[in-house]
Amino acid sequence: MSRIVLSLLVLCALSFSSSLFAGDLARGKEINKTCALCHGQYGQGTPGGIAPRLAGLPKYYLEKAIKDYRSGKRLNLLMDTTSGINEMSDADIEAIADYLSRIDVSKDRQFDIQQPVGDVKKGKKIYRTDCKTCHGRDGFGKPRKEAPPLAGQHYAYLDSEINLFKSKFREHANDPEDETFDDYTKEDIRNLTAYLATLDDKKFVDGGKIYVPQVTAVASAQQASPPSGSKGLRITDISQTVAQMALREGVSKEDAIEAMMSKAAEINLKLVGQQHVSKELEARGVDSPYLTILQFCNPMDARMMIVSNPIFASYMPCRIALVEDQEGKAWLMMLNLDMLINSKLLAPEVVETAIRVNQAMLDVMVAGATGEF
Repeated sequence: MSRIVLSLLVLCALSFSSSLFAGDLARGKEINKTCALCHGQYGQGTPGGIAPRLAGLPKYYLEKAIKDYRSGKRLNLLMDTTSGINEMSDADIEAIADYLSRIDVSKDRQFDIQQPVGDVKKGKKIYRTDCKTCHGRDGFGKPRKEAPPLAGQHYAYLDSEINLFKSKFREHANDPEDETFDDYTKEDIRNLTAYLATLDDKKFVDGGKIYVPQVTAVASAQQASPPSGSKGLRITDISQTVAQMALREGVSKEDAIEAMMSKAAEINLKLVGQQHVSKELEARGVDSPYLTILQFCNPMDARMMIVSNPIFASYMPCRIALVEDQEGKAWLMMLNLDMLINSKLLAPEVVETAIRVNQAMLDVMVAGATGEF
């Protein structure tokens, strides 16, 4: 075989490989639209224990974690209901894990993990004794040990996971008999997480910025549906991003509304308005598909948003619409607040508030779709 022919074959192979690589990353970016509702557009997570940072975690670790959720080994009701994770193919999981693993927030100071109250010196001693061998002296993990980074992870999430390991609800180091945390006190955990919160400081650089893979979508479709035809949450792009979920079979519109109002009251979201649009139109003699809009608000969250920028008032109060499509199928729909900031990173507390509001509204939407609260 001539060198010219061989070179052409190599170039074709590289081009084909590059095309597949771009397609996989594009698929990962699309799937991330659903993940972003809780974990943030860049996988940055929130200080609360619900949404850990996913950005920059090793691909192998993300794949394993997602597969554990898919199999039921790890459980999260909100994730199960909204992400379509139960229907993800191995290729879907590889794509989203690859995309998130390539996001690097480690040099950008606005992603600094805030330190909780605790004794850093005592926490360092615990870390050096129990954690360093697997997670590394710097806390950024060891792939050969299959140990993920602890540096750069939100301390409340680490606290909750340590308690799960301690109670044996989760396996630590893939060992159901692991005793690492058995004797940890609440103070030990507080001190350890206080020390871990300092470790991300080592990588920050002046003027450092987040790195996000630049991906050009390979499909022209306007919808990012959950993988493999899942019945869970669907993300729809118009000019903004909309989250939508169908009512579960057997759940009436009245059941859905009652469940949403009950769930909102449970999590301290105030119902500030309800518009029975289709009923009003019918009263005027106008035929219309079913449409009811419920409006919710947390006054303190609203205050933070408008203090940051009054333009956020245009997204308030938060709304969930219950609407029938052309086939008479009932859907719940809401705006995705975190995705409405035009990909601009705002002050961390504002982004955190947006994600927290999204999580609360998703809780309300899931209650409506399932009829359970």
